[in-house]
Amino acid sequence: MPNPERTLAGDLLWAPWSAVGWVATLGWMGALATVSLPFLPFVPFERFQHTHLHRKVAWPLWLLMCPLKVRYDERYDRSRTSVFAMNHVSMLDANIACGSIPVPLCGLENAAHLMVPGYGWLMRVANAIAVPKGEKRYEVIAAAFKERASRGISVLAFPEAHRTLDGKLRPFKSGVFRAARDAGVPIVPIVSRGAYRMLPKGAMTMRPSRLEVYVAPQIETAGLRDDQIPELMERVREVMEGWIERGEMLGHRCLEPL
Repeated sequence: MPNPERTLAGDLLWAPWSAVGWVATLGWMGALATVSLPFLPFVPFERFQHTHLHRKVAWPLWLLMCPLKVRYDERYDRSRTSVFAMNHVSMLDANIACGSIPVPLCGLENAAHLMVPGYGWLMRVANAIAVPKGEKRYEVIAAAFKERASRGISVLAFPEAHRTLDGKLRPFKSGVFRAARDAGVPIVPIVSRGAYRMLPKGAMTMRPSRLEVYVAPQIETAGLRDDQIPELMERVREVMEGWIERGEMLGHRCLEPL
């Protein structure tokens, strides 16, 4: 779907600045990876990541004139490992997430991507969870959720699976929610505003934007029945849409029983 805010003249105007931004962002990410390598044999990545890398991954956003402001719900419990369910908007969502999530973190990654030379190795070092194909994959993912939680590592997931085409939420896939339930790990809705203006799907030129993120409280998943999973998905969706469309923090809905 065409973005009415995007025009050819605007793309041409912002192309030089965007080129500088892309080079700087990729260069900075490469520099962080290079500096981290000597420490990895001696320090678990999740500890090094949390204390030295997370916030720095988000620094390019400021260079791109997209300042990041994060609002944590007062009922969000930082001491608990969780599955962070985030809306998927931009190729820079991972940078936004790293600048917003205040705990050790890993992500879900297509299993084939972990076979890519260089990139796949870095993802494995970063505790990425490989998503295989087949009917049993949700059992594999649930086991990985449980294993990461035992090491104090939370998981970032995009339940839409694909980036939005119009700035609104796409339909959710149920796999992340089922796996979180099976692992007994709570779900945390984390939702961003402003990323669609910055860099929507299909665009390569960026625009300055104010990025606002809301981190909601945990929603308990342990013990939920299969017929409660759709209600869990709808609850997360309600919290996300409240922030995206109206700037409302609906954290109280996360604490209400399903």
